[in-house]
Amino acid sequence: MTATRLNRRFALSVVLTPFLVPIASCGDDKIEPEDPKLTGEWTGQVTFPEPDPSAEVGLELTENEAGEVTGTITWTVADNSGSGPVTGTHNYPDVSLNLTITWFGEKLTGRYVAQTVSDDRMEGTFSSDDGSITEPLAMTRKSA
Repeated sequence: MTATRLNRRFALSVVLTPFLVPIASCGDDKIEPEDPKLTGEWTGQVTFPEPDPSAEVGLELTENEAGEVTGTITWTVADNSGSGPVTGTHNYPDVSLNLTITWFGEKLTGRYVAQTVSDDRMEGTFSSDDGSITEPLAMTRKSA
């Protein structure tokens, strides 16, 4: 090969290398799932064994940057509602909420342990502290 031909190849490789390096590294990037914040209004339903009616559950939550969650719960069964405070944590995808519902003057305390399965959905289990309720509960974020 002649020196001129080698110089052209060298020059071409120098010119093209900056463009090829980013392309070569594209296959190494991993796409991580998003970490949706729980801030917003959520709805769901707890279905009890027959003959008990189901409970409509509403959560209004606020999550800070540290993953601490606060808010309120509304629990409605057959047009009778109870409500109370919510505290807990969200360490994506795990959700752990402590719930207190004042219902007919009595306090029902429990936990909702779930996982965020998308930006707008949590799936888990609601269980009362007294052991009387342990039921699946999926919550869907209300659209704004």
